[in-house]
Amino acid sequence: VQLMVEGLQASPNKSVQLLVIAALTDVATVMRDYEELFLQKVKELVIMGGLKPLDDTSKFVEPDTAYNNNCDMKAASYVYQRCQELRIPTLTISRYAAYGCPIAVTVLESLCETEHMVAHNIKGVSVNSIDSLWKKVNYPEDDPRREKLPARCDRTWFCRTFFGTDDTDKNADESIWSLLENLNMYDPLALMACVPAYREANFLWDTKYVNGTPHRIAGVSQTQNGIVDAAGMSDEMAALFTLGFRNSMQNICQ
Repeated sequence: VQLMVEGLQASPNKSVQLLVIAALTDVATVMRDYEELFLQKVKELVIMGGLKPLDDTSKFVEPDTAYNNNCDMKAASYVYQRCQELRIPTLTISRYAAYGCPIAVTVLESLCETEHMVAHNIKGVSVNSIDSLWKKVNYPEDDPRREKLPARCDRTWFCRTFFGTDDTDKNADESIWSLLENLNMYDPLALMACVPAYREANFLWDTKYVNGTPHRIAGVSQTQNGIVDAAGMSDEMAALFTLGFRNSMQNICQ
């Protein structure tokens, strides 16, 4: 929180584009305790999360059960509502957008062939994360080991999301990594949405205006995922990952 406050204090007015790719707890704290500073410095929030359906029956846009929201729903609700009251635009990238343009696991494998330590670290974290998620979805809905995982995220959801089938012969204690063909790029998509050129060319937005301020979301459903060209976006992300690793290795060698 203190780092965020210091960053805001050092920034020009209305210059900060705040990217949120985890729970909104810290953002809510800063907004609550340093509201004047937040309003003065922040021009937009870009959030990896999700919203309830946009319609005219609700005065405000409201967070849905996306994992990042669910980790601290009270904070998520506060941030969205206060942004609308203060006329701070929000831009939300939903899970449906991530589902709509995954990248092939082979992209990550090819990056690991460079022996770049970051590539290997990313793969290790990815394997552990997906296997941990696999275990959680196999627990009963009321099992505390599921932590903040929404109730909709069960074994069937996992198989449909990652394999396109209703089930697999793997049990909960086995690694599921070998069955994966694609990976959902939640955070990279949110980062790309921060760049105006990518935002306008690659995403389809649904918008609700509150107090004259736009609150936009990419991906309102499985069939309306907010992605203009899924294959093109996947290829673009793969190319950016490769370019980033190549450039970092060139810098090391110079």
